[in-house]
Amino acid sequence: MKKCSTARGGRLTRRQSAGLLCRLIVSSLLTSGLAACSKSGEPSDPAPADKASVETSGSASKQQAAQSEEKPRPVRTIVLGQGAAKEAAAIYPGELRARHESRLGFRVAGKLIARQVQAGDRVIAGQILARLDPSETAPQTAAAKAQLLGAETDLKLALADLQRMIDLRVKGFVSEAQVDRQRSAVDAAKARIDAAQAQLALAGNSVEFQVIRADASGGVVGLDAELGQVIAAGQSVVRVARDGEREALVYLPESKMPGLALGQAWSVWLASDNKQAGRFQASIREISPIAEPGTRTFAVRLALRDAMAAMPLGISLQAQAIGPSKQNTANELIMPTTALYSRDGKTYVWKVDEPSSTVKLVAVNVIGFSDQGVRLLAANAQDSVTAVSIGDRIVTAGVNFLREGQKIRWTEV
Repeated sequence: MKKCSTARGGRLTRRQSAGLLCRLIVSSLLTSGLAACSKSGEPSDPAPADKASVETSGSASKQQAAQSEEKPRPVRTIVLGQGAAKEAAAIYPGELRARHESRLGFRVAGKLIARQVQAGDRVIAGQILARLDPSETAPQTAAAKAQLLGAETDLKLALADLQRMIDLRVKGFVSEAQVDRQRSAVDAAKARIDAAQAQLALAGNSVEFQVIRADASGGVVGLDAELGQVIAAGQSVVRVARDGEREALVYLPESKMPGLALGQAWSVWLASDNKQAGRFQASIREISPIAEPGTRTFAVRLALRDAMAAMPLGISLQAQAIGPSKQNTANELIMPTTALYSRDGKTYVWKVDEPSSTVKLVAVNVIGFSDQGVRLLAANAQDSVTAVSIGDRIVTAGVNFLREGQKIRWTEV
């Protein structure tokens, strides 16, 4: 075997050369083995296109899995047309009232010293109900009597003077003009008597006006003044409901007013009658043109028949309209304003497909607004696709969280 030289130019022995060769062979084998292991154990990096395809397919599968696992969204809905039926069949509370209810007061001012009835008492025509202090009118009565007495005395003196003048005229001692002047004095005295009598009658009326009498038989339904109170002329003191006709007083909301008309038929029954067995026929007699300040409702009076005359006043009633309403139109629908959904300057609602429990966005035509909600134009033959009609189920709560074709789970309003 030939001798090997080192980098430094020296010579190696045979043993050293053999050892170096062995180390070189072992190092080459180890390097080859590691390279083979690396190629067979580690996967190679995929191409960029293959990597994007893998990521897209993975996101699509995740989205499909999320949609399949999404729970139906809970919403509230109504069925169009049912609200109108409920409104037509609405029942309103009422109260039994007398057809004629008088608020009685004094014609003069004074201090109330006696009130001879209480609420709920029965009274007859001419019965005294209350009195004022008579001491305030006593001086006026005395003055009127004194004036009448003075006028009567003046008349007697004038008549005596006239008789003397007539006797003297017969004898020729006085002229006819003096007799005529005395006759004028007598006429003036008679006029003063008439004036004094009128003053006395006026004072007597003041005394009579200090007493309240019932002008008809009925029942006392209210007291508006207490003993010792100073009453103004015309102020209400006692309220008396006359016997006879009865009526039901019902307060209706503003939305019900356009459909009312005098003479419209209603049905009335006792609030305690749960079965509504005893129904009474009634009709609208009076519609108040002014709303109550506190409740913003309108008073409507229903004329009743004599069948309820024996029932106590103030008893609670229930009333329901049975006559036609002028506001019911076939091409109008009413729904809550919360059902509206605006997008791109247009107004929509979410219509429910009940078989599939999904929603669809439908355009609507808004007519106006009222206290009941929004008024919509119902679908017709030419525009049935872009509108809603009676019987459609509409979402009224949760409209801002829905999307086209989304699964829902609804409850009634």
